[in-house]
Amino acid sequence: MEFIGRLHPLLVHLPIGILLLVVLFEWLPFRKPYKSLRRSIRFILWLGFLAALFSVITGLLLKENGEYDPQSIKLHQFSGIALAVITLVYAWARGQKKLKAIYKFLSILMLALIIATGHLGGTLTHGENFLFVSSSENSELSQVDLQQAHFYNDLVKPILDSKCYSCHGSGKQKGKLRLDAPEHILKGGKGGVVLVAGKVDESELINRTLLPLDDDDHMPPKEKAQLTPIEIEILKLWISSGADFDKSVVESNQVNALQKIIATKTISLAEVPEGNAGAADQKIIQSLSRLGAVVLPVAAGSNYLSVNLVNVTEVDSALRILVKVKQQLVWLKAGDLPVADSHLNQVSQLTQLTKLSLERTAITDIALTKLNSLKQLQYLNLNQTKVTATGIKSLRELKDLHSLYIYGTEVKATDLADLQQVFPNTKVEFGNYIVPTLETDTTILK
Repeated sequence: MEFIGRLHPLLVHLPIGILLLVVLFEWLPFRKPYKSLRRSIRFILWLGFLAALFSVITGLLLKENGEYDPQSIKLHQFSGIALAVITLVYAWARGQKKLKAIYKFLSILMLALIIATGHLGGTLTHGENFLFVSSSENSELSQVDLQQAHFYNDLVKPILDSKCYSCHGSGKQKGKLRLDAPEHILKGGKGGVVLVAGKVDESELINRTLLPLDDDDHMPPKEKAQLTPIEIEILKLWISSGADFDKSVVESNQVNALQKIIATKTISLAEVPEGNAGAADQKIIQSLSRLGAVVLPVAAGSNYLSVNLVNVTEVDSALRILVKVKQQLVWLKAGDLPVADSHLNQVSQLTQLTKLSLERTAITDIALTKLNSLKQLQYLNLNQTKVTATGIKSLRELKDLHSLYIYGTEVKATDLADLQQVFPNTKVEFGNYIVPTLETDTTILK
């Protein structure tokens, strides 16, 4: 029954085309060349009625799969049934010569029901106001006052509205997932939660958008409007900052980051090599996944990969396998793992890397020199490791390095000026930040 119900989108176009032909024939000027066409109207009406009847039956079955809101589907359901009934009456009346006076009236009534049913069906499939949605990308972002803006309501919700609500809104909940209200987003769908606050890599809301376009799990579906790079970055920023539904942009401390995104009007993929690599062997990807690695494409349609070893226990095995996809691997997260100096022999072979996270590992200065083979490296996180300023200076050959994180290392505050001279084009993050205190940070309960 579920399979038959899914034939509805295929069958529903038949009565539309057939019955529009009836209206055309009914209203053609009564001239000799068209007179014979009118003799076929009754036959076409019966065909249209059968097509409408099957469409109604499959529509009723499709409604039962639970993806559609019962209240939202009622009007579409009743108008479809009314269209089938009117078509039946029209076909019967067409055989009664004494009822010629109402032929044109019935054709107009039938046309009105075709338009109404089609529009209501389109609303269920594509969302409210789908006919009038602007196609301009991020046209209003530059007009948003970030100092006053609410992060979720003013930036995140409009993205979800334009790209997600048609399948995951009040009218339709594909995979039993709704994204049109905070409580629904947090609840998730049939596959579990889709949002993990503070953890972009574990949030399916983002991961699904980064899958290849022809992947069955890619969202939105390839036939629908895709999220732009700017929209994806805004969602990532919201999730990484805690995915709070109540905070303003100022309270989330993301004003500067959002200004950069909005000002550029495009997200630079400088951390991804130009062009595209050949697709990685799926057997190798599966081997990494079995070890607990999270392997994702860095962008929709890209063969370049981002790998997070967060759940890996066999670090040696995982790193050996990673070398087999070194042409595709550009982002690697290996923080909080038992990574030692010896492991950087494998890491040094990953020459396409642009981002590398080794925070809270056991590496020392001895291993850092091995990273000089990573000529494209732009981001390096060494937070809370045992490296010193001397070891970091050995990375001076990495000319493209623009972000270096050394909080909690053996580097002293007095070393910073010297390091900045060695790395004049690198932003060296040492910590010791001062976070401004906001009035809203404290609530007094009386």
